[in-house]
Amino acid sequence: MSTQDTKKKDADELLARDEKYVIRPWTGTGEPVPVVEGRGCVIKDAYGKEFLDFTSGYFVNQAGHCHPTVVAAATAQLSQITQVSGRHTTIPLVNLAEQLVELSPKSLTKVFFTTGGSESNEFALKMVRQKSGKGDIMSLENAYHGLSLGVLGGCASEKYRKTAGIELQDNFVRVPTPYAYRHAGDSDCTTFCLEAAEKEFQKNSNIAAVIAEPIQAVGGIIPSQQYWDGMAALCDKYGVFLILDEIQTGIGRTGAMFAADHYGLEPDIMTIGKGLSGGVGSLAGVLASDELVEGFYGGTTPTSAGNAVSAAAGLALIGVLQEEKMIENAANMGVYFTEAVAALKDPWVGDIRFKGLLGGVELVSDRETKAVLPKELVVKVKDTLYEDGMLITVSGLHGNVLRLQPSLCITSTQLDSFVASLKKALDSVRGQA
Repeated sequence: MSTQDTKKKDADELLARDEKYVIRPWTGTGEPVPVVEGRGCVIKDAYGKEFLDFTSGYFVNQAGHCHPTVVAAATAQLSQITQVSGRHTTIPLVNLAEQLVELSPKSLTKVFFTTGGSESNEFALKMVRQKSGKGDIMSLENAYHGLSLGVLGGCASEKYRKTAGIELQDNFVRVPTPYAYRHAGDSDCTTFCLEAAEKEFQKNSNIAAVIAEPIQAVGGIIPSQQYWDGMAALCDKYGVFLILDEIQTGIGRTGAMFAADHYGLEPDIMTIGKGLSGGVGSLAGVLASDELVEGFYGGTTPTSAGNAVSAAAGLALIGVLQEEKMIENAANMGVYFTEAVAALKDPWVGDIRFKGLLGGVELVSDRETKAVLPKELVVKVKDTLYEDGMLITVSGLHGNVLRLQPSLCITSTQLDSFVASLKKALDSVRGQA
């Protein structure tokens, strides 16, 4: 048997065992990819095929796969101390906490570490409910804040909420998202959304907080400065806390350390996760103001929260992003990506939305009417890209947005390769339609 045949046999067996033993959250054409190696923005599967990874490991590998500095920091920490009780502390934990507070908006003074984004949002809700004595939370349409039961009600997707298996008593109030591309009405999108939010505040005095991503990762919805100025003013006017969910938008993703920086926001709470540890372990957190920290009782702490190995990796990651100017690269490549896709002048490209390297390309069947491209055609575009070695996901309110969030080390040459592949995929699928 040749080396290639042996490799195929081993890869087939790996996937067969995965199917037999692993509960998979979702499936799709070409999934799961049996990944065996990754460097920068490139991964290799067990068959030997290489992909440009525009998911960055589901948006966690900010500096790319296996950055040597991040790997070295985690490896060194493994021989010192890995995990201690939440009653105690470690050097990398304290160093990372200090760094995060220094980099975050001035309103945030301390960090409560967790092990994931959903968990961070759960604790954020605990904080505001304990402090205010109020139970309701305002969230936005098209929002995603996690799939655990405490935050599931804040998820706009009905199919996700139904995963609870029961009718949720969730205390969430949803208001319109500033989705300017699809807004239809007499007033402008920002005014419409802020007026709808104020009406909810006026009729419901039990709202403890607003929770929202500064820029919505699902579909890449980028609010205006006027929207965030207005929402912050409403929170002050009605005495509710502002929780910014920066789990996907933070740690350089949008071309700033945090997306709040683009708008000059000073939230009461900011939740972080995903890219925080550079792909090493599970590390997330809640940054909070002095007001919310005072008297807060978490009940206990997540067992592995602030794990020393993940914290050491996270500290190294922040250094890499700064020293190698990856945050600036994210800002520049977002502009480059937008212009390169726009230059295709493809009839199916309806809107291109990027802030740094968070965003996507919304596909339509008619640019004038903005009719959503049918799901089966969107899937074919995704699958055609996959066959050409481009790993992406699809998202958006209507499931028609190509979600493109590569690591922050992506180059213009790699983006050119993707755009060329996208042109071929769009032409090919359109020719078959």
